[in-house]
This record gives sequence, structure tokens and C-alpha cells, in this order.
Amino acid sequence: MSDLNNQDVNPNSEQNQLKALLDQPIDDLPLISLYRIRYLANELSMTDVVTHIQQFINKRQQAK
Repeated sequence: MSDLNNQDVNPNSEQNQLKALLDQPIDDLPLISLYRIRYLANELSMTDVVTHIQQFINKRQQAK
């Protein structure tokens, strides 16, 4: 249980990194940040977030 509490406090935890990225406007994030969101969401088994971010990545890649 203490590991879970430590993760909540640790600013470098995957969950806190993901939250910090998602608190920003998605359209303003660079592509590398979208990849980071996808990776973190995948690690945390957040499949809906992975799918949603992948749509943004695809849209950006098509716009090139």
C-alpha cells in the first residue's frame, strides 16, 4: 500500500507525468509529447486514452 501512496506523491511517476501532459491543450503539444502520452497510457493500461491520442498522432502525421 505504501508503494501506491509513494506513487501519488512522486512527481516522476508515470501517472503524474501523464496527468501533467493531459492538463495541457492537446493541440499545442509537440508530436513527441503525444507519443509520450501514448506510451504512458499504454503502460498504465488506459486503452481509451491510447486510442484517443493515436487519433491525434494520425491526424498530425497526415497533415505533414
